[in-house]
Amino acid sequence: MIIPETDTPGATSMKVPEFIDLILSEWASDDEKTAFLAGLADIDARSVALGSSRFVALSSARKTELLTTLDGARADKAGAGLAFARVKALTVYGYFTSKPVQMDVLKTRMFFDGYQGNVPFTSAI
Repeated sequence: MIIPETDTPGATSMKVPEFIDLILSEWASDDEKTAFLAGLADIDARSVALGSSRFVALSSARKTELLTTLDGARADKAGAGLAFARVKALTVYGYFTSKPVQMDVLKTRMFFDGYQGNVPFTSAI
C-alpha cells in the first residue's frame, strides 16, 4: 500500500518485502528487531479495534485509515508508529534503489556497468 502497482511496478513487484526481511535478519541489531516485531504486533492489535484480528485481513478502507493514523505517528520511539516508520522508510529506499526502478522508471544510470578500458587518459604529471 505504500508504493502500489500503477502504470509502474509496485514495491511488491520489486521484491521490497524480501529486501526488508534481509535488512532485518542480516543487518538490524537484536534490539531493533525486537522493537520492530513488537511494533508489528501493535499494528495487529490496533486492527482488532477496526474489526479484524490482523492488519492483513482488514478491508482496504480500514487499512488506509490505520496507515494514515500511523503515518502521523512515525516519530514515536516504540510501537506501531515506529514499526510503520521503519517499513515506510525501507520500502521507499528499497524501491527507489532497485535496478529496475532506477533504469526503467527513473531512467537513471546508478549502476556500474563494467570497466571500459578504452577511455583516453592524460597524465596529471
